[in-house]
Amino acid sequence: MKRIYFFAFIILPCMQMPAFAQQKDTLPNFSVHTLTKNKNQISWTNPHPDCNQLVVQRSYDSVKFFTSIFSAQSPELAKNGFVDNQFTPGVKVYYRIFYVLQGGKYFFTASKSSDNLPPMAETTKNDETVIMYRIFNKERDSLLYMLESKDYRYFKDSISANTKDTLSIIAENDIVLKRYIPKTVWKPSVFVFTNNKGCVTIALPHTKAHEYSIKFFNENNELLFQMNDIKETYLVVDKSNFLRAGWFYFELYEDHDLKEKNKFYIEKEF
Repeated sequence: MKRIYFFAFIILPCMQMPAFAQQKDTLPNFSVHTLTKNKNQISWTNPHPDCNQLVVQRSYDSVKFFTSIFSAQSPELAKNGFVDNQFTPGVKVYYRIFYVLQGGKYFFTASKSSDNLPPMAETTKNDETVIMYRIFNKERDSLLYMLESKDYRYFKDSISANTKDTLSIIAENDIVLKRYIPKTVWKPSVFVFTNNKGCVTIALPHTKAHEYSIKFFNENNELLFQMNDIKETYLVVDKSNFLRAGWFYFELYEDHDLKEKNKFYIEKEF
């Protein structure tokens, strides 16, 4: 008796799935690996041959304050990567990728973190827990200090007693140091100013011994006119020369060297 054997054949589709589909680092996914304590590798697979811009961004926060740290010279490459060695060691760092396709369509990937975050509570040999505080500049822009509790108390008291800076808690044991920046107070010039009638007054010392010239500019830094080789020690320039009210800027030169750069205000006539 003859035996008949049947063979089953599996017919594969002619169109194969792209190799990119099997990879976990294919955009909008990408990979972050810590190489050393101060080196992170960011790598990706790009399935878009029409990609014309690709930028890697870094932040110390998972959702904001990202800054661009790498721009790919050949964004269309299928495989690419970048090693970041400019971040603050010992701090958790977040990355994302911004890329643009031909036609202007753009994407931001979700953020991914490195795995180099030090524990905030470290255990000593005597099993004593030491709480560490991280002091950041601005909004986690950069790490300034890592302090134990006793050092942080001293630091906080010193900031309060000796400066106008402030400390703000943004997370447990994460502190932002906000520097006090005084407002710049405008100081009128003693050489070029407006008098009580609103006219521009020029008062120059030793005009016989020096060569003076003045350039006047509008708010858009456009040159209005200039006065050369001024011989008088006291001059009044009618405000009609400035056409309107508002701020005007000037550059005063003494013997062709810039002596002063300042501004004055011409009030509106009613």
